[in-house]
Parts: sequence; structure tokens; C-alpha cells
Amino acid sequence: MMLMLMLASPLLPTSSQAAGAAQSFESCSMITSEYLTVLQLMSRGFGRDTLMANLPEISEPAQARVNSLFSMVETDGLTESYSRINAEYSSCAKGVYQARGTPATGSREAHFYFCAGENKVRYEIVMAAVIGADRADVTPQLPPQYRPTVNALFDLHRSEGPLTVFDELASELKKCLIQRP
Repeated sequence: MMLMLMLASPLLPTSSQAAGAAQSFESCSMITSEYLTVLQLMSRGFGRDTLMANLPEISEPAQARVNSLFSMVETDGLTESYSRINAEYSSCAKGVYQARGTPATGSREAHFYFCAGENKVRYEIVMAAVIGADRADVTPQLPPQYRPTVNALFDLHRSEGPLTVFDELASELKKCLIQRP
């Protein structure tokens, strides 16, 4: 169901102000989650035709979204596509924050705001690992609760590479989104 919702939506707005006017933390999060799911399926060997054939009642606009993701991967590769979707998610959430501020504590939007923030921090850690930053320089820039995250992501990047780290980042976002406070 959510995959169909995502596939009916355009790629996330790249302008923070445009995102804030048209999106919510929930919509930014859910659309991103579904885009990342498509990338994960692609990384596991699902081709365009297989994915299209197995999405129930996929509309033409939804097919266009899947095709856009496949084209992005064909042009930029999976790692860069993961990075772009995460960067657009941060931009979308930033736009919502600029337009609406912090959501009320305990609200549904607050949950998605939290997940967006957690993903942004993890994405920045992943990008630091990808560009070859020294973890000793990254760790002090973050609150102490993120030290285990820095170590885990840097270790995973070192042992498995960037694609595995981005896949893990996508899985962690999806875990956060389904956990209700």
C-alpha cells in the first residue's frame, strides 16, 4: 500500500521551501522509505521488469517513478542514488521544519520529525566514512549517545563498503518509522 502511495508521488522536492509548503515530516519520511525500498530491491537483483510485474495494479505515474529510480541508478549507480535520496530527505525535512517548526511533543508528526533527525545524523556519519574522514575527528562533533553509531557505521563501511552501509541506513530508517512512541 505505502509503495503504491510513494510511487504515485514525484521525487522529493529539492528546494527546502518547496518541501515545507507541500510536505509534512510524515510524507517526507514515507516517500523516502519507499524510494529506499525500491533501491534495496534493486540491489538484491530485482530488475525493472520483475519489479513492475510484481507491483499490484501499478499506475502509469507509479511506473514513471520506478523508471526514474532505475534511470537514476543506471546513470549514477546505487551508492550515489542512495546518497541522493537521503540528501533529498534531509532537504525535505528541513523545508518542513522551516515552514512549520518543531511538531507538538507526542504528536504523530513528532515521531516522523524524530526519525528524520536520526536519519540525518546517520547519513552525515555515513558520508564522513565514505569520504574517508577519520572517525576520531567525527566522534567529538556529535553528542555522546552517537558514539556507538559512529563506530558501528565506520566499522561496517570499512568491512563491507558503502553500499552495505547505505542499505543498513535504509533499514534503520524503516525500523524507526514503524516504531510508534
